[in-house]
Amino acid sequence: MCDTINTVSYGGDVRPILEQQCYGCHGGTSPDGGVAMGTYNSDKAIAINGQLYGTINHASGYSPMPEGGAKMDNCSIAKIKKWVDDGSPNN
Repeated sequence: MCDTINTVSYGGDVRPILEQQCYGCHGGTSPDGGVAMGTYNSDKAIAINGQLYGTINHASGYSPMPEGGAKMDNCSIAKIKKWVDDGSPNN
C-alpha cells in the first residue's frame, strides 16, 4: 500500500527513490544535463522550482525522466509530490 497520508520523509521515502532512479545519471562531478542531484540541498532546489515533479510526472514542458526508461511507479511519484507539497523538508 502507498501511504502518502502521513508524513513523507526525505531520508526514509524520497532519497531512496532518487538514489534508485536518478543519482546514477545526475550524481557525481559530471551530472547529465547539468542537473546535479545527490545531496539534500541539490534535491530540494529542483523540488522547489518544480523541475523534479515535472520531469518524473512527464508533464508538458519538462524532459521526461528517467530518460529512455519507464515512468516511475505511481506510489513513488505520489511520495515525491507529497514531500514537495510539504515544502521539501530535510526529515
